Amino acid sequence: MKNILLLMKSITIKIPVAIGTALITLVTMSLQPAKAAILALDSSLDLEATADAGGELVTDTDFDSQGNTINPLNASVSAFAAFGTASVLSQAKASASWLNTSQGQVVFSDVGWETSNVSSGEATLFNGTDWTYTFFADTDGIFTLDYDVSASTDTTNDFGLNGFNFIWSGFEGNTFFGLNSSGTLTRTITAGDTFTVNINNQANIFGGLSTRQASMDGNFTWKIQTATVPEPSSILGILALGALGASLTKKHKLN
Repeated sequence: MKNILLLMKSITIKIPVAIGTALITLVTMSLQPAKAAILALDSSLDLEATADAGGELVTDTDFDSQGNTINPLNASVSAFAAFGTASVLSQAKASASWLNTSQGQVVFSDVGWETSNVSSGEATLFNGTDWTYTFFADTDGIFTLDYDVSASTDTTNDFGLNGFNFIWSGFEGNTFFGLNSSGTLTRTITAGDTFTVNINNQANIFGGLSTRQASMDGNFTWKIQTATVPEPSSILGILALGALGASLTKKHKLN
């Protein structure tokens, strides 16, 4: 008994050939699906806080960004303004992490303010672009986002904690997540297109702020599910095996 060894792109197939017999046996053949690629193009966290207790506007910004890598991002802002006995502290923190280019998490915490004796002032946090992720998909799929937006337990007055905007560059458009809401949304991904997803807080308050404390948290977990396709080399391997079998059978008949 002789063995013919066929090696095609790391797939090894043994074909025993008996003398005088056109016998072809497939011992092992593993078809591995090729995962569709999600290519990260750009991502960033961009926060801005402003505070005014009745005198001068104070602004603090923090920006963390990267190109096509998926390193963790972190940003925090804190703006403090005082005018006489009045004061305003406006603040927010955010982080973004990726398990891979197709899934990750964004967390916002302490998005809000503390004010004291303010007769006319402001506290705003919605002027940043917050979290943005741009990616390219080479096949059709679904973007899924689980969200949970809640007021912090130490909030005394939640007026002005206006939740988060979800902004999607695809045709299905945007969605608003109100305070104390949770759920899941999906968006369609089409092959060959570039998509940008943005989550932007809407916290702001103006006027007679008096004395109050308010903040909200936002937890967002996302994933991209794309179709898998057979590895082209595996399909070619099957075709090549069939052609080899036909050739050996024909040769035996001629002999």
